[in-house]
Amino acid sequence: MYSKTFAILAAFLLITTAADARSSANSSVRVAAGESLNEDVSSVNGSVTVGADADLQGDAETVNGSVQIEDGARTHNISSVNGGIRIGERVTVDGDIESVNGSLRVGEDSTVSGHVETVNGGIDLSGVTIERSVRTVTGKIVLDRGTRIEGDIVVRESRGWNGWGGRRQVQEIELRDGSIVTGDILVEDDERKVRVTLSGGSVVQGRIQGAEVVQE
Repeated sequence: MYSKTFAILAAFLLITTAADARSSANSSVRVAAGESLNEDVSSVNGSVTVGADADLQGDAETVNGSVQIEDGARTHNISSVNGGIRIGERVTVDGDIESVNGSLRVGEDSTVSGHVETVNGGIDLSGVTIERSVRTVTGKIVLDRGTRIEGDIVVRESRGWNGWGGRRQVQEIELRDGSIVTGDILVEDDERKVRVTLSGGSVVQGRIQGAEVVQE
């Protein structure tokens, strides 16, 4: 993720000349409710919003702003460097969701065909299907209301990102209300303290490696 994120950041320096993107350097960008748009949507210093039931056949990206995808919308890859990502209900994401310094939340009955990943932000998934893996460095992960992860959950090595002393704190992964991980939960950093809490009939079908497990 790290190299990809910085590649995105460099690319934003040229967005004002891009012919195939709806973009802005210093203001927010919006796809209207119900609009169909076949291009990328991006901002450097502003938020990006995809309105309810819109069909965005491109990516939604920002550097210093948030991304909001409203109920019933469809989009491709979503990314933010310094901002949170909020995805409503019944949203289809045909790609990955990535945030560096921001939290990430996905609402009920939404589907993500790719990975979900943060560096320093929490991940909150409620009634969601993720078709690949969920990955973070320092973020708390919460799966609720029967969320299904069809890949792994991975706590990645810090590689210099973990300046807040997270190795001395307990990093939480919570599965609630019948949530399922069909793959493994893997902690790549041997010095990281991670606790996995399973409640409400939630299960991990693969291995749980490098973490304490609490069954409630």
